[in-house]
Amino acid sequence: MGYNMSNKTMKTVLNIIFLSIVITSYAQEKPKKTFKEKLDASLVLSYDMSYEFDSEKLQKTELILKPEFIYKFNRRSKLVFKSQIYSEFQDNLETGTPRETMVSNFSKRLFIDDKTSLELREFYFYTRFKNKLRVTIGKQQIVWGETDGLKLLDIVNPQNFRRFILEDFEDSRIPLWSVKTEFDINAIGVQLIWIPDNTYHITQDFDAPYFTKNLFKALPNGVAMEFRQVQRPERFFKDSDIGIKLTTFAKGWDLSLNYLYHYDDLPVFYNTLSQFNSVPTITISPKYERQHTLGGTFNKVIGSSTFRGELVYVFNQNFSSNNPNANSAVEKSNVYKSALGIDYIKGEYVFSAQLFNEWITEDIIPFNRDRFETNATFLASKEMLNDNLKAEILWVHSMNNKDGFITPSLNYWLNSNTQLILKSHLFYGKDQFLFGQFTNRNNVSFGFKWGI
Repeated sequence: MGYNMSNKTMKTVLNIIFLSIVITSYAQEKPKKTFKEKLDASLVLSYDMSYEFDSEKLQKTELILKPEFIYKFNRRSKLVFKSQIYSEFQDNLETGTPRETMVSNFSKRLFIDDKTSLELREFYFYTRFKNKLRVTIGKQQIVWGETDGLKLLDIVNPQNFRRFILEDFEDSRIPLWSVKTEFDINAIGVQLIWIPDNTYHITQDFDAPYFTKNLFKALPNGVAMEFRQVQRPERFFKDSDIGIKLTTFAKGWDLSLNYLYHYDDLPVFYNTLSQFNSVPTITISPKYERQHTLGGTFNKVIGSSTFRGELVYVFNQNFSSNNPNANSAVEKSNVYKSALGIDYIKGEYVFSAQLFNEWITEDIIPFNRDRFETNATFLASKEMLNDNLKAEILWVHSMNNKDGFITPSLNYWLNSNTQLILKSHLFYGKDQFLFGQFTNRNNVSFGFKWGI
């Protein structure tokens, strides 16, 4: 069996969903409503056109249709279906038809042509047993963490980096085929997850606008490069991700403790130097590696303010290294991460500030980053015109590298179904750093969302 789910395995998953539907439908009260009364259907159409200042060309022209169907069998059980029809008329963000080698067969998009794709975003069955046990089976998003702008503990679902980190979290996450079980033990909420879907981050090709070139070292003169196919996990059960989340409320604090045994969603780039036809050649062999991640969240409301934070400890994370003695140009270290934030609301104003820290605990020499790094974010928004107009600005800044980006936006509701959006993304900093590498991608965009 290859690295993707086999047809037999997929049929088993679908049979489990079907049997769960049948069992809960008969086990609970008989339905009294008609099919039409039980079905909730909605459709969201969004359009976004982005102009790039540096190239003086359109960066993208994007049209997205999001149909959604929710069928409620009864008060305890429902079937959710969410799909997406995506078209990018410029074909700039993902040039050609993406190969998606990092995505399992049953999570891949269906490409009609180079510009248009169909995607099953979510398809899951949810049921409650006597209000004590809650089970969700199928393709879904599982959200951990509470940060804005940058992710810390939100690591269960991989991400599509088509537009770097500029898209909303919900849109950028890649839903996975998984099983989520939730129940309570006294005052502690327990969430157990099992993810057999071997899908990882969708990163961009070398010629894409948002290719993160700062992940790779520049080749010395006269040195060639061979980029081998990525080594993926192949075992359906043994290579599954599993996790547990515990939540409680104590003395005004919402607390959680999270643990995930998973594959890092970015591969490790092992490097070796050899001679090929008398030409020095660096061979890059990407491979996905296992990781243990332990973390937690906390938040408390005090008056008009909310104090919140996340703590994360990653065991033996792999880093590309500048150490000439490093094995295959890779070194390992435990990593401690934290995020502290405060939200303040005063009338129509909302202010939010966050401080992110990341500390590589071992004395290693990581490539293109410091052992201790700090990022800060600031978000301010105000609602006006009877809440029909919202002005917002997000600022993300790296303390170490003095680079970042600013995103001002205006959202105006024409009516309850139609929203107009004006937004800009402005990067700054030196070209070799994470945010600064996209200074030539500064843009302004106009779009709308319409829903029924």
